[in-house]
Formats: sequence, C-alpha cells, structure tokens
Amino acid sequence: MATDKYDFIIVGGGTAGLVMANRLTEDSNVHVLVLEAGKDQTSDPQVTTPLLYPTLMGSDADWDAVTEPQAALRGKTIRIPYGRILGGSSAINGQLFLATSKVNIDAWGELSLGWNWDILAPYFRKSFTLSCPPPGDPVYDHFYLDYIESSVNGTDGPIKASFPSDIDNPIPKAWIETMRSLGHGSSADPFSGNFTGAFTNAASIDPLTRQRSGAASAYWEPAKYRKNLTVITAAHVQRVILTGDSPNVIATGVEYVHNGENKTANAEREVILSAGVMHSPKILELSGIGNPDILSSFGIHVAVANKSVGENLQDHPMTGLSFQVKDDIKTVDDLLRQDPVAMEVAMKQYEDSKSGPLAVGGVLSYALLGLQDAFAKQIQDSGRYYSSLFQNPKEATVTFCAQASQGNFGAEAGSSLLNANFLPGGYCTIAAFLLQPLSRGYVHIRSSNPSDPVKVDPRYLTHPLDIEMFARHMTYISTIVSTEPFASLLKPSGRRNASAPADIGDVEAMKEYITKTTLSSWHPTSTCAMLPLDKGGVVNERLIVHGTQNLRVVDASVFPLTTRSNPMATVYAVAERAADLVKEDLKARK
Repeated sequence: MATDKYDFIIVGGGTAGLVMANRLTEDSNVHVLVLEAGKDQTSDPQVTTPLLYPTLMGSDADWDAVTEPQAALRGKTIRIPYGRILGGSSAINGQLFLATSKVNIDAWGELSLGWNWDILAPYFRKSFTLSCPPPGDPVYDHFYLDYIESSVNGTDGPIKASFPSDIDNPIPKAWIETMRSLGHGSSADPFSGNFTGAFTNAASIDPLTRQRSGAASAYWEPAKYRKNLTVITAAHVQRVILTGDSPNVIATGVEYVHNGENKTANAEREVILSAGVMHSPKILELSGIGNPDILSSFGIHVAVANKSVGENLQDHPMTGLSFQVKDDIKTVDDLLRQDPVAMEVAMKQYEDSKSGPLAVGGVLSYALLGLQDAFAKQIQDSGRYYSSLFQNPKEATVTFCAQASQGNFGAEAGSSLLNANFLPGGYCTIAAFLLQPLSRGYVHIRSSNPSDPVKVDPRYLTHPLDIEMFARHMTYISTIVSTEPFASLLKPSGRRNASAPADIGDVEAMKEYITKTTLSSWHPTSTCAMLPLDKGGVVNERLIVHGTQNLRVVDASVFPLTTRSNPMATVYAVAERAADLVKEDLKARK
C-alpha cells in the first residue's frame, strides 16, 4: 500500500499486536500498519522447533532486559527475556498455554468496570484450538488428561494447543500420581477459571507439524497477503505524535526509523501501542505521557501528566531445586550441555518423525497450589483481594513445575540456561513461581534517546510477605520428593544443585536460598494498568490512555493485577476482546 496514511497504526507486531492486526483487517475498508522492531523469523528452526527456545535468549530476537540491582536479592541483576521479533514473546517463550483464574479476572472487574471472567472467557476460547487424544488413548492415559472439559476449551481458534505424543518419559505420570496421593488432583479444567491441583499442561504447539504455534504463524500468516495490512519489520518507533491538551489529546501518527531513515506514518483513527510491558510505557514517556518529573528531567514536553505510567510492574519470582535422577530416567541435560551426539540424535528424531525431546515445549508437569501450612491464616493486612486469596486453599498462590533437566538457579545476569555450569548426570528440577507477589516495581526511560534501554526494577521480594510465602511454598518440595512414586525416580542420596539447603524443609534456610537463587519467570505485566486515573491507572476500561481520545494500549502492560499463571493465553484473550472494543468504537464514530 503506497501511502503513509492508515486508519490504525499498531506499534509492536508481537503477541497482542498481531491479534489486533488480524482482527481489524477482517474489514477490508480498514487499513492497518504494524511497526515491529524485530525481524520476521517465522521460518527459523530456532523459532519453530519447540525445545530450541533457550537458544533465542540473548539473541537478536530478545530485547534481553537487565534489571537494576535487586535489593532483596543481594544486589543481583536479573535478565528478563522478551521478544524482539515478529510474534513477540510468543515466538521465543517455552509455549506453556494456560488460562488464569476466575477470581483473578473478576478482581480486574472490581478495579475497572467492564471486565470479569464471564466477559473474557469467550475470548480465551476464540483464540485457540485444543487437540486432545480421546480417553483410552495411551497419551491420554499417560498424561492423565481426564481433567479436560471440551466445553471450556477452544475448538476453532488460530493458536494450536496440544500435548506431547511421546510417553516414554516417566516424570509426568509420576508427578500426577504423587500429587494425587497428596490430595492435589486437578479440580477442573484450567480454562474453566476454577482450578487448583496438578495436571499435564497444554503447549502452543501444532499437533500435526509439532512446531511452535505463535502470533506470527497463527494470526499474521493467514492475514499477511491482505491488501489492507502493511507490516514493517526492523522499524524502531521513536514516539507517538500528539496534538491538543489533556484530556483531549489526539494521536495523529508515529515517528519511526527504518533502514536508517526517519519516517512518519499518519493515523486517521487510532494509534495502538502493543509494544509490551517494557516498551509501551517507554513510548508513552518518549511521547510526553508520564510522570512530569521524569519527563521534564529529560527535556520532554509533558502532554499528559500521569505518574502511574511505568509503575505497578509485577512479575512472578522463580526459583527451584534440582535432584539427581536414577540412571535409567531420560532427561534433556545433555541437550542443555549442547552435547553434539545428543543434539544430533534429537535433531534426527525430530526431522524424521517430529518426535523426541525437541518436539516438546518447556514444561509438561504443573501444579497450582495454595499455601500448605497455617501461615496463610496470619495474613490479614494485604488488601481484600490478597487476604481472601491467600487464605483460600482453593485458590493458587504458587505454581510448581517438574522438568527433566537441571535448573540454572542463582545465575547472574550474564548467564543463560545454555551456558550454566551444569553438574554431571541427569536431573529433575522442581521449580516454584510465586503467583501473586505483593512487591511492585517500575519501568522508565533513562533519557530522551529512544535507542537507550529502559530502566527496569521489579523490586523482587521487597514486600516482606513475599519471601515468607515463597519460603513456605519452597519447603513443600521436600514433601513432594519424598512421596511415591516421585521419590522412586530419584537417586537415594543423589546430588542436588549447588547451594541447595541441607534441609530443604527448613523455612529459614529456604529464605536464605531464595535470596541467592531467585530469577525472573519471564512474566512481567502491569506497567500501563487498566485502572481509574485516581487509582493509579494508565488506561481506562476500553484500554484508551487517560487524557487522550484515540491512543490505546493492548498488551500485558494493561493487566491491573498479574495473572495466576503465565500470561500468554491471557494476552491473546485480552487482545481478542480489545479488537472487538476497537470495532465497536469505530462503528459508533461512523
């Protein structure tokens, strides 16, 4: 399309941005421009092959944010990968596909009218298709897929979700059986919104091709030849062009750099920021929307004063323990060590039959649990949502996951999963993600130069309740690994990962371990929160930036509270609903 004028300009061709692009261009009269900073790598085997995602961390496909030194974690800096690639983080993550909870989304609605589980649930279903083998199939039985409820899952959505086809890994089966013996069987399907317990999770992997199913393959590729859709990759947005005064500021276009040239694109209807949790607030600040003190210090004209822009950053802190397994238990440790023989065997298996370890996503075995001791009853002064959540055993505050490899806990910012100093032998790791942390951080610009990286400070575990809860969750791992049949997978007196406490059931020892080993789960959210302006909001219930008429944010930054799971599936659902909101507003303006 040879023009610099479009109805809609979407900044960011990631998980949310490509959903918006697809849905808006369903109307052939609507012309959309997508500006993506990364490249199109949809045919790259590192992207399409499920278990090769660790090779993308720290690559050109990763913005590779590094936090400020974390005060509660001994001053350590932590890497938070997120996608600089067409498809965004859906192109580089571990492919876990899981809904958040009804309680979580209903809490959004209490904070921002117009959102609740009943409203959002249909958009979860709209976004994906779940492929599940029938009862009696060996895969169904091995992974205990009896929790699946077809009525709450998608049947014709773009994202393809599936389960592994290999059943020679004993860990998922032992995980479910152990958790059931501890009273943690799955209570329902996760997409019902009312779920706790252990299960084998679905992954965003096409069941036929055994390739990653992400926003680029599922939403962009079917739409890329539409004449009313233009996608420009390697386009670095500098700012949104704004006119007028708050509360009637109008976004008229976007300035960006492409192939070394400064360019301007004009928006007739709206500008939509889908640049992610780190870059949507960055672009707002560079455009003059944000804390006046920050903007003025960098000589940026203040178009809309809002001290909440970039604040409210939330993430799931994560750590875990690795246990040596018996010699006959298969793990992927040799692949993580990049052993050439193991890699050659796995690649051949994948190429020949789309099977083997490379055909499987990052994690199979999950459990969403609440606090397992009396500490929950002591939590009184953490707000109505959190107090009721922590004290309700039917609501999860931790994710445990088991995977057949060592973890890289305690890694400094310069380390990655593939260059860790792994111990010899095979291991099973049980990791824990603190799902509803009370700590809050921020993302802000460092200067007025758009090329400078953002300043990121999640302030992990700075709220005192977080480490108390985290430590008690982590000590429960001692119960899991000493319970059959999981216990029989591990070597008696086998090695554990470096710095693991001698007594993993000791709360105080676990607190010490947590401060040394906590990492990001790669689940940042909430830096442009959907809340009323006087409650710390950046966007309203229709995702329009406060103080503006036609500038929206659609990505995980709008979540007022972080999800009770990894956020990807919720990003898809929110983007699907956002597309309908935009269409409604477009129709109302005609």
